[in-house]
Amino acid sequence: VITDPEVDAVWICSPSQYHAEQIKACAANGKHVFCEKPIATDLAETVEAINCCNEAGVKLMIGLQRRFDPNFKRVKNALGAHEVGDTIMIKLCSRDPAPPPFEYVKGGGGIFADMAVHDLDMSRFLAGADPIEILALGSCHIDKSIKSLDGSEK
Repeated sequence: VITDPEVDAVWICSPSQYHAEQIKACAANGKHVFCEKPIATDLAETVEAINCCNEAGVKLMIGLQRRFDPNFKRVKNALGAHEVGDTIMIKLCSRDPAPPPFEYVKGGGGIFADMAVHDLDMSRFLAGADPIEILALGSCHIDKSIKSLDGSEK
């Protein structure tokens, strides 16, 4: 697909640990990319994938769908219309209805990173700026096998 001259853009919806490699391959072939979050599972890979797209002159968009959620859009509109006072702190809490399979969490950078990207994006979206300070907490109450992975509370 990425070498087909009839294809202008590629949608990447593979497991997270393959995103950066696939983004770079698309960029090298001049394809615009829509990728499910995250770009990569570590910062260095993320920067490298972004730089590859910039150097190739292709667009890279990440699928962070919560910006289109009616409730978040309502909050954003209320902030923009000054229906509430000045924004001093944004508190977000996320959880999935059930834990994902262990192998998904293991390969995707960890459940905390997988979920926290939504909260970071929403804080930037709602505030219209990068956060000044971040406090992040996580816990594991259902699938205790996740505690054995790097980055978990021990």
